[in-house]
Amino acid sequence: MLGDVLTSTVVADELKRSNPNAIVDYLIVHNAVPVVQGHPAIDNLILVKPQEFSSLAGIITLSRKLNNNKYTHIFDAYSKNNSGFLCSLLKAEHKIGYDKWFGFLAYQEKVSDQADKQQFPSGWAIGSRLRLLEPITDDIDYSVKPRIHLTETEVESGKQWLEQSGAQLDKSITMISVLGSSEVKTLPFATMAQLLNHLVEKTNTQIFFNYIPSQKDDAFAIYHLCKPQTREHILIDDFTASLRDFLKVLANCTAIIGNEGGAINMAKALDIPSFSIYSPWVPQEAWNISEDGEQHLSVHLKDLKPELYGDKKPAAFKSNSLEMYQNFDAGLIIKSLDQFIQYHY
Repeated sequence: MLGDVLTSTVVADELKRSNPNAIVDYLIVHNAVPVVQGHPAIDNLILVKPQEFSSLAGIITLSRKLNNNKYTHIFDAYSKNNSGFLCSLLKAEHKIGYDKWFGFLAYQEKVSDQADKQQFPSGWAIGSRLRLLEPITDDIDYSVKPRIHLTETEVESGKQWLEQSGAQLDKSITMISVLGSSEVKTLPFATMAQLLNHLVEKTNTQIFFNYIPSQKDDAFAIYHLCKPQTREHILIDDFTASLRDFLKVLANCTAIIGNEGGAINMAKALDIPSFSIYSPWVPQEAWNISEDGEQHLSVHLKDLKPELYGDKKPAAFKSNSLEMYQNFDAGLIIKSLDQFIQYHY
């Protein structure tokens, strides 16, 4: 979800570039604020609680509040049932969303949510969002990428947190996206431990784990699967107090390595080198934002063992992704990881 919120900021970027006087409001849930805080293309954050967006009564009440703002343009970068219903209640000259089954009720202008990877080399997650602007302008910079904006004071605060946690700033520091957002987006624990063992053997880097509090037991399970000498490099007991604090720390890391997801996307938006491991069922071309084979690298089982997929798309394997993960052994990943290590350590 955080990756979606961050990626959708490219719409605001392009609106402001083509029309600097435009007032851009951004509707998001409270817990996503840290990734867009201080964004120069966003004038106002319209904050909602999840329950306001998940009930009929909540959406109707929200629509009344939003209609008081008298918007001229509404862009639905989410385009799910609830956001579509909200758009159907909103008044604006231009309401633009994706061509979904409910689109004729919600939007005046509809666009495809698919994007040609040749036209949008940064991934269709960005390309599809930029397509929302096509009904109103031909002046679109399709190379724009999401950015997270931290102040110098915040970056310095991240350094202080690292030092207080016992990290040495004159040595490499690696953030590990140790767990995905769900089991079907998480590399098997033993495989992750093997990668961490290899990383420490090659680099002697200091390691922090990124995970949410509910994942603590799983994070520690991976920690205990690592070799003793690897565990000496993992500052396992240190956990940032908030998402914004995490970003301050991430901005001072040498790189981020691990499961593809929100943390990886946030690192890219901070220009921190990233090595992403995609779930076997997630389409790589959707989220390969900024991946250039050097600053940002990734691995996908489909590239390593295409015979497992045949002519099917990765999404067809979501229901048996855990089984597919068993084919994603550490040795295959290490070949690409060593290339990344050569570039950044």
